[in-house]
Amino acid sequence: MSRWQQIRVRIEGVYKKGWEKDFPNLYRVLTGLDNSLMNQDPPLFDLVPYLVRLSEDKDLEAGLADALHRHGPKIISLHRQITEAIGGWKLGDAEKLLYELEDNFVELEKEFA
Repeated sequence: MSRWQQIRVRIEGVYKKGWEKDFPNLYRVLTGLDNSLMNQDPPLFDLVPYLVRLSEDKDLEAGLADALHRHGPKIISLHRQITEAIGGWKLGDAEKLLYELEDNFVELEKEFA
């Protein structure tokens, strides 16, 4: 690494209608944790730490708690794998894992609707 510079790879959110409309249930719950998320279209990758924080809440609605229990471990594992792939400059692998992460977020969204 250079002394004063870095090369970075960034994941950006790309939604057809905005994440508020594409993931309305997640939007409602996660913006309740951090209202600054209302003014952005964060990539799903960046929402994983919020899911972890949410999963630590003991007063979750039952459907959400069940969905997080089912999908949370896989989402966290994928987040770690994507981070490692990007760090190792295996961007093709990272992209494949991002698709899998998206599928898990879609299932999570459906299950606690």
